[in-house]
Amino acid sequence: MAGRPSPLLWVLFLAYFTFGMITNVLGVVIPEVIKDYQLSLFAAGILAFAFFLAYGLCSIPTGLLMDRFGPRPLVLLGVALMGLGCLVVSWARNYPLIVAMIFAVGVGVTVLQTAGNPLIQHLDRAENYHRNLTLTIGFCGIGAFIGPFILAFFRGAGRPWQTLYLFFAGLSGLLLLLLVLSRFPAFGKAATERAAPSYGALLLHPIVITYCLGIFCYVGAEVGTASWIVKFFERVHGVSGEVSNAEAASFVARVLPSLPALVVALYWGLQGVGRLVSGAVLNRFGSRRILRVYSFLALACLLLATLAPAKELSAAGFIACGFFTSVLFTLVFSGTINSFAENQGAISGLLCTACVGGAIIPPIVGLVGDHFGLRVAMLVPALCFSYVFGLAMLGRAKYE
Repeated sequence: MAGRPSPLLWVLFLAYFTFGMITNVLGVVIPEVIKDYQLSLFAAGILAFAFFLAYGLCSIPTGLLMDRFGPRPLVLLGVALMGLGCLVVSWARNYPLIVAMIFAVGVGVTVLQTAGNPLIQHLDRAENYHRNLTLTIGFCGIGAFIGPFILAFFRGAGRPWQTLYLFFAGLSGLLLLLLVLSRFPAFGKAATERAAPSYGALLLHPIVITYCLGIFCYVGAEVGTASWIVKFFERVHGVSGEVSNAEAASFVARVLPSLPALVVALYWGLQGVGRLVSGAVLNRFGSRRILRVYSFLALACLLLATLAPAKELSAAGFIACGFFTSVLFTLVFSGTINSFAENQGAISGLLCTACVGGAIIPPIVGLVGDHFGLRVAMLVPALCFSYVFGLAMLGRAKYE
């Protein structure tokens, strides 16, 4: 595009804001589910597993369909699945059905993101892709920040946690209407009717395989950290795991998040802020350098949060870790896409498939936590961040 960004870019900002709330609120929903159904940490981690399993199963088929039919039908399908899954969760009252519907929501988010990430490249000038992808996913972080506050409001007002998902269903319905009314860029035969790529050949490419593993480790570390912050404060620092103080005297005190829930909100909120201000930082210092610095600082802050003796230091470490994760996903993702002139939809599918790390790592953290405690368990996402830092130092993706 030679002129101003397409108005569709603004609708995608809302789409990523919405799925950011839906995806990342699991960190404060999981303690509610543990309490309702008397689950172990490992069993509760199955919620995150179900959500991110969708990335592993659906991303490659979505990438193929993206290359064949273009993004519009897939973006609409993804949002429709998000809304339907949230609607069913809002009235479901047994754990297996909730897990199944969280999986359906995960399928919707997977389809939306796999089709949406490459679509962003066609909604503005090509040189703005890194910035726009980071900005768009920044809105995901802002949504993630707001989610715990909305849950705390409903719980403080005496409503069950499932009310949150009724709210999500309504927001998804509004988003679907806006997308139906939006104009998508045309994709000609060269973009939609090329032969299906050889995934075997793509996976033999060193950039694809190492950066897919980078996405796996990053998403696993991000979700494996955020999913257990509330329980970490409860079991390590003795802070109540309640999302809000329903017994407080004033209404304001009842609907504000507790310290652990606030830390989860600020973890995602600072991540969103980091993405929103990243344009100037990336322009000043360069994408590769920022990837190296931020991946190291994310690891260092997580280790501080895990090993600190005081809850205040742990809170500061988790929150700062969220900020320094802000550009890791988008730089690993966009650097990979930018390294190839063809098969971008298929490569996007592979990269989004690697988000299955978010399904694998949280239950592992829970399993280690059940046996050795959550302080030891948090070293699992720390190892994942270590790989991302190594990739930032040694990787060969194209940036500048």
